[in-house]
Amino acid sequence: MLMRRLLAVVLLLLAYLALGLTVTRFPIAELDRGGQLFAGHSVGLALFFTTSGAFVVYAILCALTLLVGVLRRGWFPSTLAMVGTFLCAWFSSDLFKELFRRARPEHWYGLHETSFAYSSGHATLSLVFYGLWAYLLWRSFPPAPWRTALIALLACWVIAIGWSRLALGAHYPTDLLGGYLLGAIWLLLGMSAIDRLAGRQEAAT
Repeated sequence: MLMRRLLAVVLLLLAYLALGLTVTRFPIAELDRGGQLFAGHSVGLALFFTTSGAFVVYAILCALTLLVGVLRRGWFPSTLAMVGTFLCAWFSSDLFKELFRRARPEHWYGLHETSFAYSSGHATLSLVFYGLWAYLLWRSFPPAPWRTALIALLACWVIAIGWSRLALGAHYPTDLLGGYLLGAIWLLLGMSAIDRLAGRQEAAT
């Protein structure tokens, strides 16, 4: 399992870098032009989802994640791995933005940001944070309707945050794709960390 995940990480990283080099060296493709069709629609709702991916919100959610880990027996190593992975994803997202330095779309709605476009930090961080929570729920509880519904809700939230970036005109579709590729890398690494730490916890008890 670990080797398969590491192989997937390598392939995802290569795809991420290839996409980044492509979108920063060639003119805007038809896919990115088509993404502008989303811009300017349901701006209020888009601002809500975008704000849910802001620094202050994630700081609170990370603190609550650690609190849950303290209160629920056996979860603290996993929640600590989740927060650590999330912070690594945040740092790498900011680093790659500075490396690729892709300009944002010209027309924005509701907000303006000073960082570069590729890749979308909102896409990366939402996939890592909510994806790791979905994985922790999946491996910690037996199949049940509430578990399936909650995991589905987390997945929809990730998609909604990505949509909000297009609706606000803050990103091109390829920025989102790159963000999800980078997020998938850290998601797989975080899943492996959770498995390893949870296994040690179970062996100790």
